[in-house]
Amino acid sequence: MIKSLIQSMAVCPDMNKVYPKIDYGKGVYVYDQNGKKYLDASSGSSAVSNIGHGRTEIADVIHQQVSKISVLPTHAFNSDVVESYLDRLVSFAPAGFSKAWTVMSGTEAVESAVKLALQFHQLRGDFSRYKVISRWNTYHGNSVFMLDVGGMKIRRELYKQWLNNFPHISPAYNYRRPEELNEDQFVQSLLTEFETTIVEEGPESIAAFIAEPVIASAMGAVPPPANYFAGISKICKKYGILFITDEILTGFGRTGKNFGMDNYGVVPDIIAAGKGMSGGYFPLSAVIASSYVTQPFIDTKTPFLGGYTFACNPVGCAVGNKVMDILEREDVIGNAKRMGALFLEKLKALYEFEIVGDVRGEGLLCGVEIVQNQSTKEPFPVSMGISKMLGEKAIQKGVVLYPGRGSVDGLLGNHLQISPPLVINEEQLDEIVDVLKQCLKEVMSEIKKSTLSYETIES
Repeated sequence: MIKSLIQSMAVCPDMNKVYPKIDYGKGVYVYDQNGKKYLDASSGSSAVSNIGHGRTEIADVIHQQVSKISVLPTHAFNSDVVESYLDRLVSFAPAGFSKAWTVMSGTEAVESAVKLALQFHQLRGDFSRYKVISRWNTYHGNSVFMLDVGGMKIRRELYKQWLNNFPHISPAYNYRRPEELNEDQFVQSLLTEFETTIVEEGPESIAAFIAEPVIASAMGAVPPPANYFAGISKICKKYGILFITDEILTGFGRTGKNFGMDNYGVVPDIIAAGKGMSGGYFPLSAVIASSYVTQPFIDTKTPFLGGYTFACNPVGCAVGNKVMDILEREDVIGNAKRMGALFLEKLKALYEFEIVGDVRGEGLLCGVEIVQNQSTKEPFPVSMGISKMLGEKAIQKGVVLYPGRGSVDGLLGNHLQISPPLVINEEQLDEIVDVLKQCLKEVMSEIKKSTLSYETIES
C-alpha cells in the first residue's frame, strides 16, 4: 500500500507491490533513486514523452511564461502566445482545417470534439442527430460519457448502469479476420457492417463516427487494413455524418506523420489531439476543426458551448510552441518514421518464440500480441496474466513496456504496446528487442514448467 494514494488502474495499481521511485529522466531513459536506469519504451505510460525526458529548454519556457502570466480571464482577454499556438496547430493539421481550441486531457479533447459535432448539426437545424458510432475494443477517454462512446469492455463494466450504449461496430483487426476472407473481403465486410448499423439506427440520428487511426493501448497498436478508412470516410459523407479522428496517442509524429490518419490519405472533419503534443511537460490537448465544421458557428455568430478552467491556457500554449520547435528543428517526425520501420523489422525476430502471434504497428507505435499457439491464435486464459508477467520482467531488466489485455473480445487476449520516445536511436531499439527476447524466453519456460506440474498432479 502507498499511504496517501488512491491507487488506481493507471497509477501504481498493485497494492502489494513496492514501486521504484523515479528521481529524474534524460532522453529515452528514467532513473530511480537507487540509480537504476530504465529505457522508457512506453513514453510515460502511453506515448506521451515524444521528445524525451529532461528538456531544460522547456523548463525555461515554462519559467518565462509563468513569470509573465499563468492563467487568463479568458472570458475577457486573449494573448499572443495563445493566438500564435492556435495558428500553428491549424497549420500543422491537414489542408482545410481552420480553427483550434486547447484543453488539458485527452478525455477533455475527445469529449469536446463530440460536443462540437453535436452543436454543428444543431446549428444546421439537424436536431435529431445525437448518436456517436465507434468501434468495440477501442478507447476514447475515461469520463463516463466517453467510456460510453468508447468500446473498451473492461473499463465500461463498472459504469454499465450509467451508459446509454451508443452503437458500436467491429474493429478493423486484420490479424483476427475470419479465415475464409481475404483482406479486401474483410474490409468490405467491415464497411457493410458500418453502413448497415447506420441504416438500422437511422441515418438521421447519427451525428458522428469516431476512430483512432491506429488502435492503441486497447488492442496494442493495430493499424487498419488498406482502404478501410477511405471506405469509412466515403460512407460518412454519404449520410452526412462527421468523421472524428482520435489522435490523442497517434498525433504529433507518433506514427511517422503529423497525424496518424495522414498515413491513410484520409482527411477527417475534426481532430482530437493530446499526449505527445506537449511531450509530457504540461497537461495539454486540443480540438482542431475543419472549415466545414466551423462555418455554421461563424455564420450564426454562435460560440462553441465548451468550457474548461484551463482552456487556451498560456503556459500550455508556450510549451506546445516549444515542442513544435523541437519537432521541426530535430526532424523528430522523420526519425519516428525511419526508426519505426526499422523497429518493426527488428521485432519480427520475436516470431521465433511460439507465443508471439503478431507484430504490428505504424511508426513508433508498435505492438506484440501473445498467444498460446501461432497457428490457431488461441489466447491465454485471463487468469494467467501473461502480458502483465512480461511487463514485470521487462521492468526488472530495465525496459518499461505497456502491457494490455482484452484485444480478442474485450476480455481475452494479451498484448504489449511499445511506444518509445520519438528521439530513440537504433542501438536503443536493439536494447528493447534484446530484453523482450529474454522475457519471452523466461515466460515460455515458466509456462512449460507450470503445465508439467499440472499434468503431474493430474496423473
